[in-house]
Amino acid sequence: MRLEYKIDYLRAYKAFKKLRKNPANTIFIFEILHALNPPSLRWSLDQLMKTESGGEIAYSSEEISEYFPTLSERPEGSVGRECHKLFPNQEILLKLSRRKSNNSKWIEAKHPYNWMARRYRDTHDTWHTLTGYPANDTGEICLAAFSFAQTKSIGWFAICLLGLLKYGLTYKNLSMVKHAYLRGKNAKFLLAENYDYLFNENLEEARTRLNIIS
Repeated sequence: MRLEYKIDYLRAYKAFKKLRKNPANTIFIFEILHALNPPSLRWSLDQLMKTESGGEIAYSSEEISEYFPTLSERPEGSVGRECHKLFPNQEILLKLSRRKSNNSKWIEAKHPYNWMARRYRDTHDTWHTLTGYPANDTGEICLAAFSFAQTKSIGWFAICLLGLLKYGLTYKNLSMVKHAYLRGKNAKFLLAENYDYLFNENLEEARTRLNIIS
């Protein structure tokens, strides 16, 4: 399989059209991210390697999805336990997405950029937990803005913009998105975290350490 690491605008456009007709289908979100994320994957990997622990994390190729079955066993009040309470079916949904998505073969490939793409995917629910954004339309728009600030992903920017166009470019909505973006910009670079350790950390203490302000 030949791996492509360039923006595919046509694929993104087709996925956008499908997503607007069926907003609940997350497969189209993955398609958009796949089509628009290549520059972001390079940038995020570069940022990771600039951190103190980034080289070790990249060398170990930590797969965050491997921790999903252990989250219910993490300490009470920890990031992992709270994440499991909010998203108890992460492991099941991941298996289903691997079966249904045309993107699955690409994202599972053995390459540093694909590994980073999996890191985007597998931290999504954890970032919901850390930020406090609910898994509804408003929460997803805010997390997309937060994620754009963290990763410089055009895909997340596009999804955020699509949400704003759906619900209106009102002052309230724009202020909400701006606040979410600034939270992501001011927070520590979350992709450089060791998630095995993070899942054991108390949620409120983790938010303080990572500078995820309210």
